Amino acid sequence: MQINWQVVYQTTKGSVFQCTLTNRFIVEFSHTQTSFSVLDFRQFRRMVNAIDMRQMALRTDDAHDVAILSPPHTDRCFVLTLCEVVHLRDLLNGAGFMLDLNRMLSDCGCSFPEEVIA
Repeated sequence: MQINWQVVYQTTKGSVFQCTLTNRFIVEFSHTQTSFSVLDFRQFRRMVNAIDMRQMALRTDDAHDVAILSPPHTDRCFVLTLCEVVHLRDLLNGAGFMLDLNRMLSDCGCSFPEEVIA
């Protein structure tokens, strides 16, 4: 983890950080790091949530064994199994929830010491 990165959300399978210098989100998943602008992070999260996991689980043909995603404005390509889709969705939705919660608390004028947030 870089010194300017703050943890947004973390699971056993990955982490989402926010860089305090560039205001970019860094998704660390499957032993790789991918950097996103705020808008690109939201779009990538929508892409992952749009994957039909039920169809992946029920279909037996090879075409549905993996989901292939090409995030916006990156040269990265995610080739995900059903289990990886579940883990990535959990990671991104958890990060999205923490960002929404932080925004709501900020709107209410609430602030917490840095030690409580980490």
